Amino acid sequence: MDITTSLIVIAFIYGIFLFLDNFFKSCAHYPYIKFLEGTGFKIQFLTIKWQTKAFNRTIIRWGNSRLSFFNIWFNLGLYASLILVPIAVIMLLYSVFQNFITKKQQHILLEPVIPGLNLPASELGYYSGTLIVASIVHELGHALAAVLDDVNLIEVGANIFFILPVAYVNLSTEKLFNLEGKKTLRIMCAGIWHNIVLSVIGIMLYCLLPVIFSMIFHVNRGITITQIAKNSPILGPRGLVSGDTVFRINDCEVSDENSWYTCLNQVKDHQTGFCIDPKLVHSLDESIPLKYSVNGNLDCCDGTKSENICFEYLDSNDDGILELPSHVCLPGRKVVEESPTICTQSPHICPNNRYCFRPILSNFTYLIKLSCKDKLVVYLGYPIDISRSIEVSSYIPNLVFKTTDVPDIMTKFIKYLTIISFGLALVNVMPLSYMDGQYIMEIIVYMLLREKLGNKKCKLIVATITTFFTLILILHCLYFFYNNFPT
Repeated sequence: MDITTSLIVIAFIYGIFLFLDNFFKSCAHYPYIKFLEGTGFKIQFLTIKWQTKAFNRTIIRWGNSRLSFFNIWFNLGLYASLILVPIAVIMLLYSVFQNFITKKQQHILLEPVIPGLNLPASELGYYSGTLIVASIVHELGHALAAVLDDVNLIEVGANIFFILPVAYVNLSTEKLFNLEGKKTLRIMCAGIWHNIVLSVIGIMLYCLLPVIFSMIFHVNRGITITQIAKNSPILGPRGLVSGDTVFRINDCEVSDENSWYTCLNQVKDHQTGFCIDPKLVHSLDESIPLKYSVNGNLDCCDGTKSENICFEYLDSNDDGILELPSHVCLPGRKVVEESPTICTQSPHICPNNRYCFRPILSNFTYLIKLSCKDKLVVYLGYPIDISRSIEVSSYIPNLVFKTTDVPDIMTKFIKYLTIISFGLALVNVMPLSYMDGQYIMEIIVYMLLREKLGNKKCKLIVATITTFFTLILILHCLYFFYNNFPT
């Protein structure tokens, strides 16, 4: 199911909920109305809201159980959040600079997550799930810090805006903003601090997962093909199928998922050179006089056999004497299968009296050798088609487990949780409208400048700063969406 279909299905489910909600309310269905009042649910257009006071006592009990610890804990959070403010602002400005000035779209520092563009439909559940966890941890920080300074906790709740779940806590604003400036600032920074800590824990768990799962899975020995698209050009009996283990691409060792993508990217740097036995050249060469093909490349094959490729000889000798023809026409698969050594890098030296030959192919097309556990796969095409049509796992099943679902799900969840949590911290610490950063900036400006400038000018400064950065972020997101929207 693609992302568009997924969103349509979700919208349809919302429509059913809204219809049933209006139907039962219009009929004055007493049990249903009582259910809504008792549970705190409210259904609106593409929105589900929930609020409750059931957790108030538990949170207050937690907050009062270790007052000295939480006092130190949230003071650390205050300083960490204030340090993060300029870092987040610089990251945002640099990302805008990348977007509008340098036009570097591939490595933007702060990249918006947009379903259908850079968020696959298959990972929508990870995004929503980790967002609600990060949001709950964030709001728990505000609640516990508020308890520490005797600010009344009114209720907690969560809203689901289409596919975006967001938790919240409702505090007594009158008491909150009547506190000493530092205490109010500490409460506003508490959620950001919790997201920072959650991200650090996520990084640690992400690094420990291979160690933990190494007891029941093979780790750092290659990758497992977990899923391959039906239209993938490398799918097939002589290609790759789900469950295959790949441990090398050309001469690049594949140990995990990261090295898999690194090796695929390295393929694009140079056409691969293969060390060929001269006997193979003499027995299979079907070259004709050199000519220029339609794409402008030199060609020495007559085109009657689709498996034949024109190879050029890369001479490693300095004497200028060629031991073999400069161009030969050979079957590509046979060359790759019979070539144990890669000679892509200069000086193109081959062992055992073999000679280095490189295929002459059209732009962005490469001859790739994938070494698997029980077979050798030869692929002629675009490396990007492999990376886009194949999902891999860093874990290889052993005799106990047949699939890698458990470590893959945990790895992906923790990865998303780390990224989403830190992203939530960055967005909230920036001086943006309706975010924690707006109130943090307001408190700092009033603490530093109110006596010199007065309330009116301080209010104007805060409004100017928050409006500026809010517009900057909106423009950044819109420009990113425009540049990445599929045409």
